[in-house]
Amino acid sequence: MHTFRWKAMGTVFELMLPDTAQDAEAVANAVREEVARLERQLSLYLPDSDLCYLNAHAAKQPVKVEPDLFELLQQCRALYELTGGAFDPTVTPLLRLWGFVDKQYRVPAPEAIADALERVGMELVLLEPEGRWVYYALPGVELNFGAIGKGWAVAQGVRVLQAFEVSGALLSAGGSTLYALGTPLDADSWLARLPAGEQVALRDAALAVAGDTEQYFEVNGVRYGHIIDPRTGYPAPSRPPVAVIGDDPAVCDALSTALYIEPSLANIARTRCRSVSVSTAMDGCSK
Repeated sequence: MHTFRWKAMGTVFELMLPDTAQDAEAVANAVREEVARLERQLSLYLPDSDLCYLNAHAAKQPVKVEPDLFELLQQCRALYELTGGAFDPTVTPLLRLWGFVDKQYRVPAPEAIADALERVGMELVLLEPEGRWVYYALPGVELNFGAIGKGWAVAQGVRVLQAFEVSGALLSAGGSTLYALGTPLDADSWLARLPAGEQVALRDAALAVAGDTEQYFEVNGVRYGHIIDPRTGYPAPSRPPVAVIGDDPAVCDALSTALYIEPSLANIARTRCRSVSVSTAMDGCSK
């Protein structure tokens, strides 16, 4: 098995290809280049990214964006509406307020949270499809693709693999979002291992997991996780991670976050995904 690892989007990407894969190095380089391109486009932490330009200018005047970025924004709008706002890429003002952007964690005053909520809501991002124009309805609105960006990158990476006519591969972003393309040579499917010891077979399927086990802080014995409920302005209650299996890595990525925030959305998520778990999460993958 060929295994390639590299850092991007604040995590480690991993690509596994069968030993018999043709031009494995070239395939891996092409996937790596695509992920790097998307990081330059979607990162909140690269000052010259397309996202940072959009956040800096779209409240002043409409900004024309590239077709794939506009497609992502349209998908974000649809998922926002599907989840009743539990998934919301405009949550950035709240993430900044709680210190999850600069890592200077703090518990803000209720008045500050109420003020930030005025600038949160995907309805504040106006999309004009004909010219691919984006306009923010208020100053201070900020997009952030943290809850869908890795899934989007995995999806685009899979497109690269398909263009190379790769028949079997596993592409993972940080171990929490992945896509299993086809099968390994010596098995019927790729296997995702769950913490309790269960295994789930994946073939031409995505899996995404959301939880607050890595990014959180505590004050006076109270735990505050990085997954903010954009409807209330407060971190979602700490609970076991959520796992979602489906056809589209970006949709799974977004819905896993929405379900972590609002578990009652499970039935809605099942209309878009193959499987939903609100009590287990992926621990690793193997062939």
